[in-house]
Amino acid sequence: MFRSIRHKFDPLDLEILERAFVTAWQAVKERDCRLKSDGAHELEALLRRELIEIASLHGVSDPETLQDLLLARVPPF
Repeated sequence: MFRSIRHKFDPLDLEILERAFVTAWQAVKERDCRLKSDGAHELEALLRRELIEIASLHGVSDPETLQDLLLARVPPF
C-alpha cells in the first residue's frame, strides 16, 4: 500500500495513513456507485498520492483529519 514511502514515515505514521485512506476510499466509492474497476485503480493511486502530499504538508497524527482533508480535495462526481 504505502510501501514506497517507508523511508519518509515511521510505522505508526504508515498505519495512520492506511486507516485514513481506507475510510476515505470507502466514502469515495459510496459517493459514486458507478465506480467500478474501469477507473478505480487510477483514482485509488491518485488518492494515495494526494494523501501522502497532505501528510507531508500537515504532518501525520490523526486519521480522521487526514481523511477530511483528502475528501475535501476529491471533486464531486
